[in-house]
Amino acid sequence: MTEKHISDRPAARRIAFATIGDGRLVRFWSGTPFHMWRSLAGEGHEVVHIGPLSAPILPLYKTYSRLCRAFRGRGRSPLHAGAVVAQYAADSARKIRAVSPDIVFAPAGSTFAWSVPNGVPLVYASDATFRLIENYHPNYRNLSRGARDIAERVERDTIARADLILYPSEWAAESAIRDYGADRSRVHVIPWGANLEEAPDRASVLGCRKPGPCRLLFIGANWEEKGADIAVGVLAELRKRGMEAELVICGCTPPKPVAQDGLTIIPYLDKCDREQRDRLDQLYRDADLFLLPTRADCYGIVFCEAAAHGVPSIAPATGGVPCAIRNGETGLLLPPKATKADYAAVIFETFANQDRLARLRQSSRDAFEARLNWQAWARRVSDLIETL
Repeated sequence: MTEKHISDRPAARRIAFATIGDGRLVRFWSGTPFHMWRSLAGEGHEVVHIGPLSAPILPLYKTYSRLCRAFRGRGRSPLHAGAVVAQYAADSARKIRAVSPDIVFAPAGSTFAWSVPNGVPLVYASDATFRLIENYHPNYRNLSRGARDIAERVERDTIARADLILYPSEWAAESAIRDYGADRSRVHVIPWGANLEEAPDRASVLGCRKPGPCRLLFIGANWEEKGADIAVGVLAELRKRGMEAELVICGCTPPKPVAQDGLTIIPYLDKCDREQRDRLDQLYRDADLFLLPTRADCYGIVFCEAAAHGVPSIAPATGGVPCAIRNGETGLLLPPKATKADYAAVIFETFANQDRLARLRQSSRDAFEARLNWQAWARRVSDLIETL
């Protein structure tokens, strides 16, 4: 990664970094806002945090939403209740005025960003539009009519209000233009980076993997949605074909006990704990391939993390995944409805060709260094901010 000459850098700006939660906390939204603001600050900008935002009525709507799901089977989506949206919008507008920023940057902020005071340029960043994730992402299934209407309205109003609209995938960008009438000149696709405290050394991750069986790594927080059941089936299929294979599943547990030779399940590793982070890093270093047969994904930061460790990913071409995984460069893409036999066949063929696997490892790491890191993201965002 090359550094710009200091005189070529865009002018530093005072950025109001507006988030519903606390963007300074690495646990908020899997650390993505944390790495966004850190990388923007690294470009020399003064980042002022506007968040967490306050909506005192939110707990009441959370209770109401749980009751609706229990008795009606449909949720109200507390964040998209009219009163909650109004309180978030009012609090954000008040706090933004108080800091007099040059720019407002609102990641995943459609709930309130439509109300950013006039005269202040707005940069809106998200990994999807509401139209894409309704009934696709598990958090947005079976919403009530009222919740859908409000979510659709704030999405449309925020996109209309934004001076720059940033997505990590063409999947999301095209929806903003097609479904919400976004001005194409304001919409930009900039890949997100790996949420790592520090990048692993290139030489160490591209060194020889220890000999032995094909080691597969799966990392995901939801067993069903991320396709852990398919991954276990892939392992069984590979071993049935006579291939020595192992699978480590990290981050979730099965709804009922699973017994399979070669399978290791690690329910959770905390990145904020140094010892556990080192263990996670070692899982990547030991892995030959990263396997995630996800059923729904808007992008997949974890694929960027695998690339940072020189581990090619194997996943379905669903949602925004094809932007995080370029087929034949950072991994291999399968159809969204691929079976365990389909995955097993690709893994069997790839692992059998060690020269091809070595090339995939190198091109994965190359992609991380070139574009799948937050420094590269921040440089492009800074250039775009300068045009405002």
